[in-house]
Amino acid sequence: MQGMRWFPLLGLLTFPIRGAAQAPAYDVHTIGCARFAESVRSELQATFGSLRRTETVGRDGILVVRAAPDSAGLSVEAWYDTLAVFREGPEGRTAPDAEGILGGRYRGTLDPGGDYLARTAPFVPAALRDVFDFSRIPLHFFPPVPPAPLGPGREWSDGAGLTIWRLTDSAVSGGSLSRYRWTRRDAWEEGVAVGDSTLFVHRSEVEDGSLQWRSGEGPLGWTSAVVAGVEFPGGAGRTEVTQQVSVRRIAGACPGP
Repeated sequence: MQGMRWFPLLGLLTFPIRGAAQAPAYDVHTIGCARFAESVRSELQATFGSLRRTETVGRDGILVVRAAPDSAGLSVEAWYDTLAVFREGPEGRTAPDAEGILGGRYRGTLDPGGDYLARTAPFVPAALRDVFDFSRIPLHFFPPVPPAPLGPGREWSDGAGLTIWRLTDSAVSGGSLSRYRWTRRDAWEEGVAVGDSTLFVHRSEVEDGSLQWRSGEGPLGWTSAVVAGVEFPGGAGRTEVTQQVSVRRIAGACPGP
């Protein structure tokens, strides 16, 4: 899926608002060394004329993230410490061995708002490429956060499809949690190579998510639902992917290199 494109708007002056917290931001204090347990389930429905196909794919793993200061935000290194994947369709269920990607490094730059620019990705065995596009995992991993403090009930939008709301804080042991909700919408035309010609398809993507953030610690967990569609010209066919994501931060130090 194509990454979303947005540019933070800078406020010229901010007045204190009762209930407002410091603006959340990805930095060395919030994800300098973090481990995340991730669970993803996706359902693919494809229709071409009278032919219909439904598949379900999933992955469960622990992604380790390390970050250091960079002129553009953070220099990020991430890798899967554990991973299990499966694919289930009309032909049955397969669960390819994920050993070949474990420990392989993703490297890139993450800005304070959660926008990731990839530099390198690990080698992905062919059996895993048939299930997920693992080369692009960090592009969609980090939830977006607003560039300035938001009071409960307030919202921020980049004017290009991304809107973030701050919800009422939650009181939990260890202090309150700031809660955010976001929606991202995008649509674009994309050329797909078919033999010696190029076929232009219409793509669309809608994402709705919720994030728990603790000041000084960073993201503690989030969930999201994504619906991505591809429409072929002339009504020739359509595919739609519905994806559910759940991520929680795991306490403890990062494992060694």
